[in-house]
Amino acid sequence: MKIPVIANGDIDTPEKAAFVLRATSADGLMIGRAAQGNPWIFRQIAHFLATGEKLAPPPVTEVRDTLLDHLDTLYAFYGEYSGVHMARKHISWYSKGLRDGAAFRHRVNQVETGEAQVAMVREFFDGQAQAMELAA
Repeated sequence: MKIPVIANGDIDTPEKAAFVLRATSADGLMIGRAAQGNPWIFRQIAHFLATGEKLAPPPVTEVRDTLLDHLDTLYAFYGEYSGVHMARKHISWYSKGLRDGAAFRHRVNQVETGEAQVAMVREFFDGQAQAMELAA
């Protein structure tokens, strides 16, 4: 082909990215849903393709800080009311798979202010970080 070919569709792990590139000989990949709440997937894929080794997941403190920056951007762009409501799905994506995440999402989806959302996100992710430290 004389045009670039981009593969996409359910590429949600570095291993799957490598498989798709080998199987299709595509020039690149398009990542969609797998990046929601997981912007680290791009560096994880790049590292895996370059080295064949998986990167460790980001520390929960990095997830917290990235989410808090994301929330600030949502509030600034959409205003507090719309930003808080739009942020709910993003908070859900970032907290997916974490201990007590479902209960946290239920609680955080009830709040109506950015200040309350940010406080709950900090408390939840700080608690996750402390639990991980104790377990180590």
